[in-house]
Amino acid sequence: MFWFEGVEIALRFTCNVFITMNPGYIGRAELPESLKALFRPITVMVPDRQLIMENMLMAEGFVTAKILAKKFAALYYLLEDMLSPQKHYDWGLRAIKSVLVVAGSLLRAEAGQDEADVLYRALRDFNVPKILLQDMVIFMGLLVDLFPGTDPPRKRDMAMEEVVVKMANESGLTPDDDFVLRVMQMSELMAIRHCIFLMGPTGVSRTEVYRILAKTIMHGVDGPIVNDYLNMTNKQKITIRDINPKSISTQEFYGYVNLATREWKDGMMSFYMRELANQPDTDPKWILLDGDLDANWIESMNSTMDDNRLLTLPSNERIRLLPHMKLIFEIRDLKFATPATATRAGILYISEATQWRNMTNSWVHRAVPAFAAKAKFKDPEFPVQVMLKLVETYIPAIIFEMKKTYSHITPLATMNWVTTLVNVLEGMLKPENINNKADESIFEMWFVLACVWAFGGALAPKDGIEYRRMFDKWWKQKWTSVKFPSKGTIYDYYINNKTSKFAPWADLLTDIEFDSTAQDMTSVFVPTSETSAFMYFLDMMTVLRKPMMFVGLSGTGKTQLVKGKLATLGEGMMSLPIAFNYFTDVISFQKILESQLEKKAGINYGPPGQNKLIYFVDDMNMPKLDPYETAMPISLMRQHLGWGHWYDRNKLTQKNIANTQYVTCMNPTAGAFVINPRLQRLFMTLAVETPGQDSLMKIYGTFLNGHLKNFSEECQELGTKMIQGALANHDKVVSTFRKTAVNFHY
Repeated sequence: MFWFEGVEIALRFTCNVFITMNPGYIGRAELPESLKALFRPITVMVPDRQLIMENMLMAEGFVTAKILAKKFAALYYLLEDMLSPQKHYDWGLRAIKSVLVVAGSLLRAEAGQDEADVLYRALRDFNVPKILLQDMVIFMGLLVDLFPGTDPPRKRDMAMEEVVVKMANESGLTPDDDFVLRVMQMSELMAIRHCIFLMGPTGVSRTEVYRILAKTIMHGVDGPIVNDYLNMTNKQKITIRDINPKSISTQEFYGYVNLATREWKDGMMSFYMRELANQPDTDPKWILLDGDLDANWIESMNSTMDDNRLLTLPSNERIRLLPHMKLIFEIRDLKFATPATATRAGILYISEATQWRNMTNSWVHRAVPAFAAKAKFKDPEFPVQVMLKLVETYIPAIIFEMKKTYSHITPLATMNWVTTLVNVLEGMLKPENINNKADESIFEMWFVLACVWAFGGALAPKDGIEYRRMFDKWWKQKWTSVKFPSKGTIYDYYINNKTSKFAPWADLLTDIEFDSTAQDMTSVFVPTSETSAFMYFLDMMTVLRKPMMFVGLSGTGKTQLVKGKLATLGEGMMSLPIAFNYFTDVISFQKILESQLEKKAGINYGPPGQNKLIYFVDDMNMPKLDPYETAMPISLMRQHLGWGHWYDRNKLTQKNIANTQYVTCMNPTAGAFVINPRLQRLFMTLAVETPGQDSLMKIYGTFLNGHLKNFSEECQELGTKMIQGALANHDKVVSTFRKTAVNFHY
């Protein structure tokens, strides 16, 4: 007999207790010595893989199992030694078993095939999805060396691939062969694994891969089906539940027992997994976990991800992941996951290759024909062909140069530049800018202006290098078909839509009258030539409802710039300023976001009436990071921008949030320095530098002259000299007292 939680329980002699441990893994706690002493320790050694492979190959029906097992084992030993060390590479027994299961199904599906061909195809098709581009040559070379003269074609379902292309086109995408291959690889993984890791850098179309796969399955394929997963799910309705585990606490994710009332409170994962498991139909159910991995929440899912398929909750409830249910993890990397986690899932790694070209092609074929119809071009194909030509002329060379030479004020991905470019072009393509009589040169002028700010807008001085000046010099030498005025830089000009010529941003300035007796300095925004450019693009993004970010050092006027815009919002527009700090938590942030929203219908929420709301988030990178380098308020914002909703933290119901937009500011030398690249990609990012001498004279002159209005003329004349002297003194101090390791506080 023994006592357990106040209850006396009889222990049967036939009962056994086993403990399995992976010592030294992150997120794991060591057993206390007093407990260890009660168990007999057994060290499990690395087994003989070749013997296991041989037996499993025979079980799957292979006659030449001994020879094939020897090649299989040699391949995996060589891959461990020769490929780059990646956390998602797994050459252990779980991966081996999955390959053997695939090989067995291929052998039975195509009787009479050469067994070496079957194993070669299984090894290639199962492993290629997770191999990085730089390792692919080594992998294929080893495979060819071990299986000489063998190169069977990939098992393809041409009917399904046609539906994939059709669904992608209907979704406004431009599917290339690589995208179609990724969709097919994911379906092949889902046939043999119930957990899938979608991995890769930001902006490589991971989200679109599973969305198009879901649409393909629901559309269905008529006739014979080759794909195993489609064969199980053809024309069935797919239910997807998305959760960002990093926008909620671990307790809110799994659930917890309220210590005061002893009542169980469901978490997001337990609630949705139980809901899907209890549905009577056997249509596919996918739970999408879209967020960074950390040991706190992922390690608790090990029993769900392995063959047990059980989610065990603190309430002792066990929820089974049914055969038609899948877990999909959309993640950046496995930096904070243990090897035990990596082995439990099928991995689809999507490398950054030419996704930007797919994006620009999709945008050109979607947005440019609409513009051509609005502008009433006689030949509606003319703008499309011109834009496609400009994309191929400029973008590859610019991307190559940016990656090779330049460093931005905050790290930006390739897709960040391209997303910004198409957003800016969409704002510029208006009949008032480009009429139906415009020739190719007019299109090129606007395209060049968009490229300058999309690729070079986030450049700023760094480590003593003037990147903007470098970019200006390179641009003028490289691209000569569109000539900027010789005075100043390429950043100093916009296009006057009436003359279709470059004009300085200063032409857009209006004089501000400051009355020191009636106004406070902090409530007045003085426009300068630099802020005219920022305001131009901020106005554009506001109309397009796209997120915008200003990045710059302290004291460069970022906050004042945005406040100046928010103060002039027209009717039907609202704003809500939110200042982040080190202690900003996700619960208070969500409450602030919801404070200006009202319920519309069902689960839909938005600003009151027909208004549109701008969230102005200042010091965006200030919230503290958890031990796994994630800020939860940032994760909530990413869920909102990526999915258009968040969840009620008490009722666990979805809230669709509409008619809102984010404008943010950030100091790259404070707080966490950077934000999640998956969120950063969604913003048009502009670097805000310290204003130049002319701008400082204008700003301080406006305030000082307004204050001296009631003084004598002699005093008023001294205003300009006082400012010039103060600025000269400031420049001297800055150049003399430099920031060093000793005087880091300067």
